[in-house]
Amino acid sequence: MADEEQRKKRRKEALTRLDSQAFVPSSKSVYADTNGVPRSGDPPRVLHLGLTDGEIANRVVVVGHHSRAELLSGFLSPEGPELFKLASDRGFLTYTGLFNGQRLSIVSIGMGLPMMDFFVREARAIVKGPMAIVRLGTCGCLQDWVKVGCVSVASAGSALAQRNYSHFDAPELHAGSEPYLISDLCLPDADLTSLVSSSLREALGAEKVVEGINITADSFYSSQGRADPAFEDENSALIEKVLQRYPKAITMASQHPPV
Repeated sequence: MADEEQRKKRRKEALTRLDSQAFVPSSKSVYADTNGVPRSGDPPRVLHLGLTDGEIANRVVVVGHHSRAELLSGFLSPEGPELFKLASDRGFLTYTGLFNGQRLSIVSIGMGLPMMDFFVREARAIVKGPMAIVRLGTCGCLQDWVKVGCVSVASAGSALAQRNYSHFDAPELHAGSEPYLISDLCLPDADLTSLVSSSLREALGAEKVVEGINITADSFYSSQGRADPAFEDENSALIEKVLQRYPKAITMASQHPPV
């Protein structure tokens, strides 16, 4: 009997929390701006980051893993009694505080293009003024001279290696099509990239910093050329084709166009 009462109590508390988060305008929709950048709750929060206006800074360091965000948050000083921290129910983790007197956020977003799209659009919707976003993560090397432990900066831009899904879905209809598509270069912000590179050289030494082209992949597996006998990925020549088009490509990662 006592267990049943506890369950009822927990259900009631859960419903109360949901009610407190729901933003219901006159149309009785759960969301505001459903076909734009939706928000819900009071104050209205963007759906995936879980943040509202003022909770994320104009300067952001983006990482892929929560433990990395937690580690970097140790360099921040709180703006108030405690460092701001918010973990959303969609897998995003945000810390906001001060670094050298400047407001800075560190956000863990996971991996892949959709997660970066969620982040960039929703952060832009709740931040006023210009933003500077730098992605920090791990990557694979495409050149022998790029040593493990170096920091790579995609100062020459990024290209996307993407699985051509039509090729695999109906090969009889797409005879001769390429299994992977390689995009043109997406150039970074020159000023921000220059600042990142010079700051890294000053902190780590010039021998620890390399610059060039990064290849962003839409998959950690097939689109990075990994061999998996459980799948017909047709990717044995992918790295070779990438380097034929971009001989100076230095890194590859299932992340996003950086800086």
